[in-house]
Amino acid sequence: MTQPESPGLLARLSSELAGVVEQVAPSVVRIEDGSRLTATGILWTADGVIVTTSHGVERDEELAIERADGTTLPATLVGRDPDTDVAVLRVGATGLPAVQSAPDSDVKVGHLVLALGRPGNSGLQATVGIVSARQESQTNGQPGYIVNTDAVLYPGFSGGPLVDVSGRVVGMTNRMFGRGIGVALGSPIVTAIANAILQHGRVRRGYLGVRTQLVGLPESLRSSLSLTQERGLLIVQVEAGSPAEQGGLLLGDTLLAINGSALEDVEELRRHLLAGQTVAIHLLRGGQPLDLNVTLGVGN
Repeated sequence: MTQPESPGLLARLSSELAGVVEQVAPSVVRIEDGSRLTATGILWTADGVIVTTSHGVERDEELAIERADGTTLPATLVGRDPDTDVAVLRVGATGLPAVQSAPDSDVKVGHLVLALGRPGNSGLQATVGIVSARQESQTNGQPGYIVNTDAVLYPGFSGGPLVDVSGRVVGMTNRMFGRGIGVALGSPIVTAIANAILQHGRVRRGYLGVRTQLVGLPESLRSSLSLTQERGLLIVQVEAGSPAEQGGLLLGDTLLAINGSALEDVEELRRHLLAGQTVAIHLLRGGQPLDLNVTLGVGN
């Protein structure tokens, strides 16, 4: 009698990916805000904390979540962070199947990932891809990362989890951030934002007191100073009495890095500003590098 052949590599991979979807599915919810469109959310903690995108939750009241088994729970909005487009909701339930986050060191370019969502009334959906890029970042004083993926993010996927092949969350997807490219805020960033909102109702960012504009760095300057980055932030205004002025920043300085992270866009600067924190700023003044430590104030 001929023995049945064992499943091939592709069949085993297919089964394992389906198993990951089944594992994570109970942690993926649909957000109901009374609008025509719905968003996806993630059961972040077992005691009822849900994270999602702020743009996916249009209203502040009369919110609800629909769980994987079809049950609906009323939800309240804890707070939002417009800068990272994160919203935190809470439901009155415990013992929920919360997600587990992947360790930072396990999130690498080339790893397989799955994007999950509950768009509209279509039920759970999933797509597969790889981590195509990882950008180190820092939010609210905590190190983290932003992930690019070639996994397709369909409408309604925003706020859903991007998970690895062990079912651990790599990040929270956001179609709006990607502008056609799959983007996910890394789990450390989502955790830092969620904790700040749970503690204060919002993210209390620091106040530096400068206006900047993005400028290109001349090739000759980059070569002479052995700089790898191509852009910096030119200070075009320093507010009188501000932490920037007190810390020694001047009009015309070009900011290159903060706390060791390169500054190549204005939003990157904002993400590093934590109220009361002393930040290390690396800049150019008159074409020469300079390092300053500036203690931030409390922003509005």
